[in-house]
Amino acid sequence: MHERYPRWQADRAGSLQGMSVAWRKHLWIALGLVIVSLASIRLADESVARFMHGHRGWSMVAAWIAELGDSLYWFIAFGIGFAVFHLRRAHDAARWCFLAIASLAASGILSGILKATLARWRPRAFVADGAFNGESGFAFPVFIIEHVRNSYPSGHATTAFTLAALATLKWPRLTALWVVLGAVVAGSRVVQNSHWLGDMLAGSALGWVTPWIVMALWQARWPASAPLQRSGATAYSMTSTTRPLL
Repeated sequence: MHERYPRWQADRAGSLQGMSVAWRKHLWIALGLVIVSLASIRLADESVARFMHGHRGWSMVAAWIAELGDSLYWFIAFGIGFAVFHLRRAHDAARWCFLAIASLAASGILSGILKATLARWRPRAFVADGAFNGESGFAFPVFIIEHVRNSYPSGHATTAFTLAALATLKWPRLTALWVVLGAVVAGSRVVQNSHWLGDMLAGSALGWVTPWIVMALWQARWPASAPLQRSGATAYSMTSTTRPLL
């Protein structure tokens, strides 16, 4: 029995089972954020937007921080990383880059569809000339592709928390750090009054859950090629052709 099912195969099966449980847990986390987002639309968005409009001293700093949530930069970075690692035959690193590209693409496409379908006005449209009329401005179920009408969810928050989730998958012991960094980038859009607080929370939910689902789908469909996140010093990748010593 031991020869037929060596330890490395058991580790692989256990990791797949653990990943299956993990993405479901993070789906519930994302759903919780969505519920808080909907509550914010009703209870907090107007007050937060009004406060940010009256306290614009941090807008310039927030604009610099928000650049980190531009997905284009990350697509370029991970695309270059994928090519370089692949050429250097660092296959596991290349697959992590591919996971990042796939996750950013999936969350970005979903975010874009929601933005156009829900067609929510941005807060800046309601604080122009200092006049705030207190409406959140959804136009569902129309489909509008226009910057000022594509507020919900925040694309920068989606990107920030997609990256935070990817970093958590790779380095789980630093989860708190990745979440804080993601929140800083996502929150910068609220400070700029480019997004409502509810937009940021919804984008954070979408970004956070996407990499977990992409990883779970990859491991379910092509388990032998998927990068594997492990905690501790005994990390082992499914992509490795060398079995760990027994």
